[in-house]
Amino acid sequence: MLKLADIVVITKGDIVSQAEREVFAYRVRQVNPRGMIIQINGVTGQGSFYLAKLMEKNSAIETLQGATLRFTMPGALCSYCLGERKIGDDRQIGVSKLVNFRGEE
Repeated sequence: MLKLADIVVITKGDIVSQAEREVFAYRVRQVNPRGMIIQINGVTGQGSFYLAKLMEKNSAIETLQGATLRFTMPGALCSYCLGERKIGDDRQIGVSKLVNFRGEE
């Protein structure tokens, strides 16, 4: 995904040195020379305004219905990997085995 990304947002820069940030950005640039790199500090918000302006420039997308993903989704994707916290048959999606709540096989 990194190879074809239009914009690469790098976060967590506040927990590493400036040299480490530069090396990481250099390696990202090696993988994706055409992608725009934006570094955002989640603590101070620095860089987020620039990202917001880039997003405003692009035209609004009304729907993604019928659109095609650039990449296939990972095979191990499940509702809990996506952040679902409630448990139940109606909450589980993906290729993972359904959690058995009644002790049955």
